[in-house]
Amino acid sequence: MARLLSEREVASVRLLTLEISGDEAETYALSLQYMLENLDTETLESITGAYRDEVEGILEDLLVTINPMEWEATPELELVSAD
Repeated sequence: MARLLSEREVASVRLLTLEISGDEAETYALSLQYMLENLDTETLESITGAYRDEVEGILEDLLVTINPMEWEATPELELVSAD
């Protein structure tokens, strides 16, 4: 279960420090990947409240955090768009 360690605001952006399990992080990453691969841009943005490239960046950050060694050699994440 996720646990909030700290919270602060920087330039109107709410920043959270969370403690989550590796399995939780992988579930979040797989969920984002599924949405990116299966939803058109309008639906994705409606559901997430973020632009497609922002969601791609969030996914990449999660993947690098989950397994940094695997993603060091592949800095550019390739995703298939549903558009």
